Amino acid sequence: MHLKRVLVVLLFLSSLIIPAVSVTITARPETIANGYPITITVTDLPDGAQFSLLVEAKYSVSPNTEFQFQMSQFKMPFSLKTSSITATLEGTSQNRLEVKKEDTIVAVSGKSTDGKYTTTKVYDIAAGTYDYFRLSGTTLPSARSITTLFQVTGVKEGPANSEIGFVVDGLPSGTISLAALVNGTQVLYETIPVGSGDATQSPGTGTVSGPSGSQEPVSFVSADGIVKVSVPAGSHASIVSVPSPGAPGGMRVIAGPYAVVPYDEIFSPPGTIVFRLGKGKVEENSTLAFFSNDTWTLLSSAVAGENVTASLGRGGVYALVGPVVTLPTEKTTTVAATTTTVTTVQATNIPVNASPTNRSGLSSILALVAVGMAWVAVAAGLKK
Repeated sequence: MHLKRVLVVLLFLSSLIIPAVSVTITARPETIANGYPITITVTDLPDGAQFSLLVEAKYSVSPNTEFQFQMSQFKMPFSLKTSSITATLEGTSQNRLEVKKEDTIVAVSGKSTDGKYTTTKVYDIAAGTYDYFRLSGTTLPSARSITTLFQVTGVKEGPANSEIGFVVDGLPSGTISLAALVNGTQVLYETIPVGSGDATQSPGTGTVSGPSGSQEPVSFVSADGIVKVSVPAGSHASIVSVPSPGAPGGMRVIAGPYAVVPYDEIFSPPGTIVFRLGKGKVEENSTLAFFSNDTWTLLSSAVAGENVTASLGRGGVYALVGPVVTLPTEKTTTVAATTTTVTTVQATNIPVNASPTNRSGLSSILALVAVGMAWVAVAAGLKK
């Protein structure tokens, strides 16, 4: 009977082993012209994975004129459940987001605040070909270039191997940056020049690095407008919201987490990262944190008004965290605490080889150890 019970446990533990997920996502071509397609090839993407795709376009415009950028014939080969579409435009005064699929058009419009506009639509994204995802409006009187960010996020359902594709329309010259993340792990980051690839700096927006060789820092924002990073001239970064891996011990996540991609980018000198939540939403004892290898590292942060700021030394996953608020309760429940390594450092002290990892790898290792121990028990039972 003892041996039989051990075999049952062994079979159960074997079922807990999580197979390694190796997702490959690539984009082509390396350069394009306006009116040409971009194709994103997806391989071995499992159902249930949290998938995020960011398309960030930077391009030259004339001040106080109408603009229109769209991704035409957008082919979405799989569905995204509990999903959302977020769009942000910088360097604009009036804005409009339109999504057209067959006879259905979903549109939202509004005015910019300080040259920036953000909108989010929450609904399931069905597989199929969309006529277009269109971003349009009027530029600022001072603008010479604008930035448009478009992010789709949701739980993937559909074929494991597929291709996402769209035609670039309305962008004679500039760049398109593509970022794809699966369960918070970066699987694609690529910047594709369009036309000559030039995008002139916009006065007052600070979002686009121009060809003039300026040494002024350049800035990038998340699609929802909450996070802004400023990095040395010549550097590039995109910001994508990702699933939460939990929180540091004794703390909770207030905002985020967000992935600053590419993950392997080292900023020298360090840049800055700012979380802006709005009036009355920032706590005095909140701080920014960096997540890597299942460990949170608290960053030396400054809280001022609506902003929490820290140095940015490298790409990776960042969140705004704060102490857990303990409320009095009539019934007390004892819960075993999880030990978490938490330290406070400057951004320059984050190890260069630190990079966000997929937690399933650790689960697989633990399950394999457990199975090995069970086999030892079986062997012992057989000897008896």
